[in-house]
Amino acid sequence: KYLNGGATYHRRLGEIYRGLVAPGLKVLELGCGQGDLLASLAPSLGVGVDFSTGMIQRARQRHPELCFVQSNVHDLPSGVPFEEPFDVIILSDLLNDVWDVQKVFEQARKMCSPSTRLIINSYSRLWELPLLVARTLHLARPVLYSNWLTVEDLANLATLADFEVIRHWQEVLCPLPIPLLELLCNRFLVKLWPFHLLGLTNLLLIRPQPQPWLPA
Repeated sequence: KYLNGGATYHRRLGEIYRGLVAPGLKVLELGCGQGDLLASLAPSLGVGVDFSTGMIQRARQRHPELCFVQSNVHDLPSGVPFEEPFDVIILSDLLNDVWDVQKVFEQARKMCSPSTRLIINSYSRLWELPLLVARTLHLARPVLYSNWLTVEDLANLATLADFEVIRHWQEVLCPLPIPLLELLCNRFLVKLWPFHLLGLTNLLLIRPQPQPWLPA
């Protein structure tokens, strides 16, 4: 799905998510793949959802301590393990591939308490052409047709599902394992203007819209 240097990209994503999610929380990941990111967060309750039966089978083999459900993220089942709110809901590299982003947000909203946080990372539109070239040169694996959504697009769709964006930023300037350059780009330069504009992935931290206080 990613550049041949995808291990670098995923390793950096894991570091970012571990900096945002404390161990021991109840975590739901929509579009979990084989579950490695979810497992790396050491949740007290970890639930992963993916449409691919093969991915879910691999996830269960790799991480038997977690719960994995084969389901379409546009229409999640009710009941266990979705019957109580989660502390964190993760959508990592998912929204580029779904056909109805607002519907996915609405599904996630059902499993939120007021303190739940959604964390999203999604490919930056600026990388649409570079990734197309990389795939043409066989430097990246083929992918499904993608939604190249801007941060503004995602924020607007989240608002329609009763969420609000707390913070957004860019990450991963160098997705290839190039010694020193990878560290310089991904830890430092991507935090600075104008380099941050070239980050491969947009990160968004989102919460449910606060409900207005009504007098008794």
